[in-house]
Amino acid sequence: MAYASGWTPSERTRRKVLEPLRRRVLGPLFTRLGYDLLPAVPEWEHRPLSRREVDRLVRGAAHHIAVDLEAAGIAVPEDMEGLVRAFYEDICQCPVRQKHGGNGFNGALELFVAARALAPDVIIESGVFRGLTTWVLRKACPEARIFCFDAVFANLQHRDPAATYHEADWSGYDFGGLDLSRALAFFDDHIDQARRIIEAGERGLRHLVFDDNTAAHCIHAHGGPAFPTVDMVLADDLATEPVRWLRNGREFVYEADASVIEAVRERVETVRNFDDLHGVTGYSPARLTYVKLKDRRI
Repeated sequence: MAYASGWTPSERTRRKVLEPLRRRVLGPLFTRLGYDLLPAVPEWEHRPLSRREVDRLVRGAAHHIAVDLEAAGIAVPEDMEGLVRAFYEDICQCPVRQKHGGNGFNGALELFVAARALAPDVIIESGVFRGLTTWVLRKACPEARIFCFDAVFANLQHRDPAATYHEADWSGYDFGGLDLSRALAFFDDHIDQARRIIEAGERGLRHLVFDDNTAAHCIHAHGGPAFPTVDMVLADDLATEPVRWLRNGREFVYEADASVIEAVRERVETVRNFDDLHGVTGYSPARLTYVKLKDRRI
C-alpha cells in the first residue's frame, strides 16, 4: 500500500486496521481484478532466532560469497562472517519496505559485500526504484560519491542526502573528467545490458554489477528483462537463431547483432554470476552478475 508522503503507519495500525481491511475488502476486490494485494513486508523481517540457525545462515552466505569474489578476482575481506553478520543485523533498520520488485536480502547482501570489497571512490547507480540499493551501497562505502539515475523518482522511499539524483539516463551525464577506472556501476534499470557494457567501457569504467542477468532459456521467467543480457551476448550459440519467449501474454523476439556481440566481447575481461544464496539463507534467489572490463589504458 502507498501512504501519503511523510507518514508511515505504526505496527499497531497495520495489524488492527490495515490488515483486516486488506483481507476483507481490498484483497477480494483485487483478486476479482486478477491481482494479488500483499503487505509490503520486507523478507528480512522473517528470520531465524535461535543462535545455531543464525550462525549457519551467516557461515553459509559468507562462504558462498567468498567463493564468488575469489573467482571474480576480487580480494576477499578478512572477516567475511563478521561482515555478513553485521549486514544481517543492520538491514533491519533499512527504511525501504518492499516485498516485490527490487532486490531481496540475498541480492542486497551480495551487493553490499562486493561494494565493500571493491572500495570504489565513485558509485554509479542506474535504476534506483525505491532506494534500497542506494542505502545498501552507502552502508558499504560511507565515503563514496554516489550518482543515482532513474527515469522517475516517484517510487523513492529513501533518498541519500549525500548522493546526487538525476532523472535521466546515466549515459548522457557529464562526470566532469572524473577518473572512473576504480568506480563501481550498478545496473538494475531493465535496459539492454550489452548497451550498458559498451557505454561503461567507453567511459573508462571497469567494475560493473548487473541485476537480472539470465541465460536465454530462462529469460521468460523474468519480469521486464533487460535483453540482451550479459549471458545472452556471451553465449556461443546465440547467433544461430532468434530467441523467442512469451511473458504475460506478450511475445518477445531477440535477434543477435554480430557487431554488438563483438563490441561486448572485446571489452569484457571477467564475468562471474554470483550464487543465488537461496539454499543457504532461504530468502528469494539473488541474480547478481559481476563484470570486469579490460583496462582501455593498456
